Amino acid sequence: MSGATREATRALAERFRGRGLSHDSYRTLGRTGLTVSVLGFGTYRVDDHSPEHREALRKALAEGCNLIDTSTNYTDGSSEACIGEELEGMAGHGEIRREETVIVSKIGYVQGRNLDLAREREEAGDPFPEMVKISDGCWHCVHPRFLEDQLGRSLSRLRLDRLDVCLLHNPEYFLEEVQRSGTAGGLEGARRGFYGRLRASFLHLEEEVKRGRISWYGVSSNTFGKPPGEPGATSLGRILEAAREAAAEAGLAAGDHHFAVAQLPMNLFEDAPLTVKKEGPAGDRSTLAFAAESGVGVLVNRPLNAFLRGELVRLADFPASSPEVPLAEALERVVRLEEEFLKTMAGRLEPGPGQPRAENLFPWGRWLAGIEERLGGYEHWQEILKQQIQPHLSEMVSFVRSALPEDLAGTFRDWLDRYLPELGNLLIAFEAACAARSRQRSEKIAALIDSGLPPSLRAESLSRKALHAVASVEGVTCVLNGMRRPGYVEDSMEILKWDRIPAAADLFGRI
Repeated sequence: MSGATREATRALAERFRGRGLSHDSYRTLGRTGLTVSVLGFGTYRVDDHSPEHREALRKALAEGCNLIDTSTNYTDGSSEACIGEELEGMAGHGEIRREETVIVSKIGYVQGRNLDLAREREEAGDPFPEMVKISDGCWHCVHPRFLEDQLGRSLSRLRLDRLDVCLLHNPEYFLEEVQRSGTAGGLEGARRGFYGRLRASFLHLEEEVKRGRISWYGVSSNTFGKPPGEPGATSLGRILEAAREAAAEAGLAAGDHHFAVAQLPMNLFEDAPLTVKKEGPAGDRSTLAFAAESGVGVLVNRPLNAFLRGELVRLADFPASSPEVPLAEALERVVRLEEEFLKTMAGRLEPGPGQPRAENLFPWGRWLAGIEERLGGYEHWQEILKQQIQPHLSEMVSFVRSALPEDLAGTFRDWLDRYLPELGNLLIAFEAACAARSRQRSEKIAALIDSGLPPSLRAESLSRKALHAVASVEGVTCVLNGMRRPGYVEDSMEILKWDRIPAAADLFGRI
């Protein structure tokens, strides 16, 4: 399939504006000239196994969202595969046109199958050069050889001949690694090396433009808005200069480079791209202001997931619920059952190497009672539930079944039939308590920004307000939202019907 075109994306925008979307619902993506919806489909957790993810993507495209953002490492390539299959299918049935849809993907992270590939090449004596080894399970690379390899794999999964926008994905890991390792030359020396690497990457991407495998390129960085004195801070101005140098080396005129897009995080709490002044000749422009002056389209990620003093804050409403069993009673029941297990069965477990201690097999009542006062909001609870309780519980049940003598199998089964429902009641009670904390926080946030919103928007959900606030800021082209469920699409797409909020930047100083 060929790439997006200016004419086709402009025609799509006019068509959907005629169906009730606002004039502000589509904008030009910097110097690409492509017209994109102000709300983009983010695919960080989208995979090709879930029918729900596919349905959400189809719904968003059918209702006028025409920018999809992905990456080679999202769900280990499964995100790109899902997009490729659905895009090809919808285009084949005439539901959309490929020329109307802007596909953005990113390259840089070396994880999963790509990490296996990188290790195999190292062992064979032909490694990808300039690899930054962040951790055992995550490396990073933007060297031309890696970019060439990954772009081919990305296009194959996306079922495309050409990618509309290719972004280098968080290249600032190089700066962070240099800072950790204490390499000679100091911070400015590290930055010269960093922008030199980017210039080499851009030179390669200009070659990919000539080959017809990409149309435009750019950088996705979490540190565009960071103050210049911070070690990992990146500068859009210096990156743009590296692109101009790469274009000159490629034999292009200074203004003919194909660097056109920057991606960065921003939300009601994290507003540095709007407020930190560090760009331009005098260093007196914010990243967003400089991007607008320079013809760089800006994609904003994490509009609803803010980090505040190390805690994740979800900018959304949380429904009230009353658990069937009050928290204190649920705790008491679970603790009593866990003590019963320790007294009647734990001592009969057959010993083995590396066997967990009996008191750690089913500890949740006692453990949760100990941390009740330290739990944060709903997001914190979901992290504990998904990363600690659920995987541990499944593993321990399997272990006990294999380690108990056969004569206790029925006893354990009967105990488990009583324990699991009571544990479920306890988890529901904790979820309700944590959701109540998040709901109180969301209500406070809404109260702080409501006076700056048009009266017609004050009754809307916090998630819609937060999305629309970011989308209304000057310099923002498109806000990327993870919409992996049809309900998320329905909720988010409503902002395409609204006009920009006057003086939207003032909302960010209130939180």
